[in-house]
Amino acid sequence: MNGGGTADLATADGHDRYVPSATRDILSAGHEGVYEWAAANLVREGARFLDMGCGTGYGSALVTAAGGTYDGADGSPAAIEYAQANFARPGVRFLVADLMEPLPAEFEPRSYDVVFSSEVIEHVDDPFAFVRTMADCVSDAGTCFVGTPNRFWSRDNMPGHALQALSHVMEFTPPALVALLQTCFDDVTLMHRMFPLGALPELVPAHRPPLVRGVLAFAREVTPEGLVARIRSRVGGARAGREWTPQDILWLAPDDPGLDMSRAVGLAAVCRGPRRRDPGR
Repeated sequence: MNGGGTADLATADGHDRYVPSATRDILSAGHEGVYEWAAANLVREGARFLDMGCGTGYGSALVTAAGGTYDGADGSPAAIEYAQANFARPGVRFLVADLMEPLPAEFEPRSYDVVFSSEVIEHVDDPFAFVRTMADCVSDAGTCFVGTPNRFWSRDNMPGHALQALSHVMEFTPPALVALLQTCFDDVTLMHRMFPLGALPELVPAHRPPLVRGVLAFAREVTPEGLVARIRSRVGGARAGREWTPQDILWLAPDDPGLDMSRAVGLAAVCRGPRRRDPGR
């Protein structure tokens, strides 16, 4: 919520989401860095950009700075309210929409140069429907981008082989992500997002000292909105000993000799050649 709301925006509507702050931890570098990469590599002057699962809308500033126009769709009214209050500007629209259904008329099918989704597909109940909606929205010559956690990494690093977050419905291995996207696109290029070695303790709960884990668990139960984030940033900062930027995260091809799968926390895919269900139209 913007201002006086009592709900925690980071977990409103049953999903965890990134809320921008002054904290420069590895999570902020990861979330914001995906938009930085997309703005630098996929957005050209005048490009129409659709963000499916836009969350709090912070990516819109990077897209418009690169010369694109931005439409953000999200199923959370709380997130859209925050986005409209904090990131509205010319060339930017935010709308509440069910991402599992055909999007409202405001989102013209096959009209977007870039259809983007980061850290969303792992939350949805039907990833096939989600990817189909992305393909329906992008133009014939356009590009779709999907960013998501790497299940190989969470399997090998999270306590009990758990998913990276409790709100994740599923996470994808690299072959599974490619196979899913190839149901709707002729050309899928996969990348691994390799995090710096010193940042990994911030991502894995088991690496936190017991006292830190206890403080955070207690804070989630009893403290008001915002305080948990401040506690997390302080203990995280003390643990990491530095700030992180998007440039600390490397984007590597699967066959890159520098790829270390023990640090490949995230996946990203660039998709072209959408397959049309009604090619005659």
